[in-house]
Amino acid sequence: MRSSSSLSLRSKRYTKEEILARTHCDCPLPIEMQVAWTITNPGRRFKGCPIYDEKCHFYGFFDDELPSDYYKKLFFNLHEENKMLKKNLGKNMYKNKKKSNNSDEGCMEMGELKDDLTLIKSKLQMYDKVVVVLVILVAFVVASRLFA
Repeated sequence: MRSSSSLSLRSKRYTKEEILARTHCDCPLPIEMQVAWTITNPGRRFKGCPIYDEKCHFYGFFDDELPSDYYKKLFFNLHEENKMLKKNLGKNMYKNKKKSNNSDEGCMEMGELKDDLTLIKSKLQMYDKVVVVLVILVAFVVASRLFA
């Protein structure tokens, strides 16, 4: 079975080291390592030509695929919830700033905002731990398959 971590460029296969060393595609446009956050490839690093669909076929994943759809969906949902929490954190800070300029109501809301921030920080810390556990689990599953 071929590794999904190698890069295919018009039937040529590249190693991870070659992918990392590559800074331009055949166009020759500059390419950089990016991270996919789709439901099918959450958190997978890849390199690809910016105009891949039109002219150049330089594209491929650097990381191995997650072992099951369950882990893909779980990892993707954690990422989406983390994005939503960060977005809501920014909105709450903006609302509080506007209210505190108007009256003393902002003082009472400041305490509520601190409580919200504490809750959000604890959730983010928990999500960070879950992501680390998932990465370790995926590494263990991949390693066990390699040595089995």
